[in-house]
Amino acid sequence: MDLHHNSDPEVIVLSALDNADIAGPTQYPGVVSPEASKRARKAKPFIKSFNFLPSLLKGSFKTSGTSETHTRRYSEKMGRQIADHRSVTNYTYVINGGRGGSGGEGGDQGGDGGAGHGPTVYFGQPEVREPSAFRTIRRGDVKLVGKEVAVRRQGLGVGVRRTVHHAEIRGNPGTVTVVMYQGDGAEKEWREHIVKYESIWDPRIMQLYGLVSTKGLYAMVFHDELIPYGQFLRRFEHSPILSLYIIGYCSIIETTEFEEATKYINSVIGPWMKTSVWIRPSTGEVCLDLVAGGPETSFELPWLHPDVLRLENVSLDGPGSEDIIISSLSEDQYHQLCSQNLTAESQYFQVSTEHPIGLGVFRVDSQYGICMRITEPLQLLPEEELNWYNYGNAPDELLPNSWIRYDFPRMFALKLELNLWFPPYKIHKAWLAQANHIFAELQELEHVEDYVCVYRAQLILQIPYKWDIPTGYLFICPPDDFRTDTEPHAHVYKWPACPAYWSLSPSGADRLSTEDARILGFPAIHIETVMDGYSWDRSVYEGLHRFHEGKGFNPESQEVARQLGYPLFEVLNDCTPFPARKVNNGQLWPGWCEEDDPTLCRKLGHYL
Repeated sequence: MDLHHNSDPEVIVLSALDNADIAGPTQYPGVVSPEASKRARKAKPFIKSFNFLPSLLKGSFKTSGTSETHTRRYSEKMGRQIADHRSVTNYTYVINGGRGGSGGEGGDQGGDGGAGHGPTVYFGQPEVREPSAFRTIRRGDVKLVGKEVAVRRQGLGVGVRRTVHHAEIRGNPGTVTVVMYQGDGAEKEWREHIVKYESIWDPRIMQLYGLVSTKGLYAMVFHDELIPYGQFLRRFEHSPILSLYIIGYCSIIETTEFEEATKYINSVIGPWMKTSVWIRPSTGEVCLDLVAGGPETSFELPWLHPDVLRLENVSLDGPGSEDIIISSLSEDQYHQLCSQNLTAESQYFQVSTEHPIGLGVFRVDSQYGICMRITEPLQLLPEEELNWYNYGNAPDELLPNSWIRYDFPRMFALKLELNLWFPPYKIHKAWLAQANHIFAELQELEHVEDYVCVYRAQLILQIPYKWDIPTGYLFICPPDDFRTDTEPHAHVYKWPACPAYWSLSPSGADRLSTEDARILGFPAIHIETVMDGYSWDRSVYEGLHRFHEGKGFNPESQEVARQLGYPLFEVLNDCTPFPARKVNNGQLWPGWCEEDDPTLCRKLGHYL
């Protein structure tokens, strides 16, 4: 059956043949090539089998009245259904072919075909997929701006490189933070980190906005412009006062909110020990990361919560911001900020056991291995009564004369310690209030970082491990023997001439000399003195000078210390150097010498 010559020109033809096979290599509107016409005639049987098409062809095929009405209604219904579902994606469409009508009477003229039944179209249910919590962002819509944020680290995968950039997203105002993963294993680590951010949603934690995934490069896009804590702090290096203030209010937020955020994180994804701190520079708010960053994001929690309130509506970059900070903080608050371990550096050093020790300020010269006392000892008593601390609880016996006896070889090693400890924040605030006064009196500006304000001294005695110790007794002097009686040094301590000795008698009446004890096989008695304190960078002292001056005081006087009732430091007349060795915090714990350098031990007087 051919198409009628008066058929509507708007014809939709469905064919099993490819469109290109019908139209030919080049299609022009209104022109049908002979080859295309030939192919179209071959497609007639295929068209005839779809007897629901007349409605689409607008009456191009001759059909019975009943059939035409049926197919028109059916087609209109299908058209509405298809239009209704045109916006639906991920649907499954199943079409079963219709059944043709009965044939005509035959003869030399075919009769009208019977009423056919249109195909059945089933719209299946959509594929069930859990929607992603974050949008997928095309890499081309992300514009990196500025320099790379200097945070990199090696990931779990070999050679994974994690870099941070600031960026803008097409059509969205504001700056975002992009964390990119590259290298072998980048995709694996990227997906593992996404799982963490999917589980956490809290304003104190970096909030994920979207994901970027391209060949060999994976990224996470976070809300807001975020910069590492260390980088944010460097913006204010020109002002030690502003830098200190930032450290102060960050430590408050970090200490309080970190504890709450950590509890929340632990309840969701388990123990989380890393502290990665970021700052929203627009607001100065602290933001925690769920993935360990580089050293720029590290933040050490203060051992003492500073009492510093965050000032509202203060632009740190604005003019006069330093004056606002000075007028808003009290002298004691500022001194307490300077006393924090966030700005102060811990110092541990061994000194000669022949030199008296006490609370005060010392200058340590690591290059020449010497130390000297700069100020007179402060007239303060230790927080606790002096007592020997027995590490390991070795069995001992207190004698009537207050000496302590240890029986050997019931034990094969011994470690004892006298701890002279003073409240560090009181000592440090007193020093910071008048440090510039001491420097002015000493005319010292070159080595201010070498000055250590000591708040603790440890007097340590130990017997090294030795298996074949003969039967004998070790006697240890009472703690009061370390006090000196000379005024005004009532609070100075020194190892006595005989702090301990060996004896073969349980009464201790017969003391063995060092040489006799060695010949008999007793181990050497080892003693040492370790002092702990804090030192400060030059910028801290410069900030103190400007702060005191801004408060109306002479920064090179003791006016502030006197007004606040701090103990006063006095310069020592005789600053005689003595042997010392600066050590790292982890090298000696809790200060015991490992005797790895016998020459140094003899220099520091470690052997009795």
